Amino acid sequence: MVRWTNTTSGSSHGIGSVAALLVTAICVFNALGCASLHKDTVSGEVIKAREMSLHGFDLLQQGKPEDAELSFKNAIETNPVDERAHVQFAELRWRRGLRDDAIKHLEQAVKLSGGDSTLVVRLGEMYLAQGDAERAWQQAELAIQSNRQLPCAWALRGDVRRQQGKLQEALAEYHRSLSFEGHCPHVQLALASIYREQNRPRRALSTLASLAEHYPPDEMPQELLLEQGLALKALGRYENAASLLAQAVQRGEPSAELLFHLAEAQLLAGDTTNARLVLVAALAQEPTHGPSNQLKQQIDEQQQRLTAAVGRY
Repeated sequence: MVRWTNTTSGSSHGIGSVAALLVTAICVFNALGCASLHKDTVSGEVIKAREMSLHGFDLLQQGKPEDAELSFKNAIETNPVDERAHVQFAELRWRRGLRDDAIKHLEQAVKLSGGDSTLVVRLGEMYLAQGDAERAWQQAELAIQSNRQLPCAWALRGDVRRQQGKLQEALAEYHRSLSFEGHCPHVQLALASIYREQNRPRRALSTLASLAEHYPPDEMPQELLLEQGLALKALGRYENAASLLAQAVQRGEPSAELLFHLAEAQLLAGDTTNARLVLVAALAQEPTHGPSNQLKQQIDEQQQRLTAAVGRY
């Protein structure tokens, strides 16, 4: 299953189809009472917007998202029916936390695409991230009506069920997604997490092992290492868990949650010194992180009891 990226749109009305964009633009201008504009003028605006969009894609590849966002914004202002510009602008706004604006532009892209199923699913994912499970489910249903073998649509249904706490139903939806595309990190990680929540860590490890086959050992994603570490910790294999969680910390900026799990595994493995150091790092990053504060207090109390016991002798 291919998850949404910020470099493509599944649309059949892309920026490469200048003629289609030209026809759409003419209709828009006529509806606005601009029938007096010549076709060549409209065509020129469409071509200009297309060039802006292409420039935006180039800027994305160069790692300049802010400049790319401006380029897509200019393309939309020049040609409001530039579907891909709306898509990319929406993704960049989403990345910056401007979620309402991102949704507005993606909704427009869905309309312009005639209901492209991939865009419909992405819109559903945004709705779900905003806590609107009902609208997310509706988007998944629309996509499935268009293509019953679309893996990401079934995955979205699984995400909705998982958010609703209906874990068994979520498992069924995720497995349906994998039946159409066997390798999908998002779905496999979600499955492993649910299995672990259901106290089925061996099944979680089996699912993660299948996913890990697609990565060289030194390129394992942080989230995969985290889930493997948590499953091993649930099995009581604390040293192995601590080793994997330590690797996860090295894969990118670790969250306080990840550092907490590493510290807990180290403590359970008997490495109190390193556990304390990791907790210090976790609390420096997020001072109010509850689990880390509780674990640090537990370690401090143990140390106080040990010191008191030694003092009596």
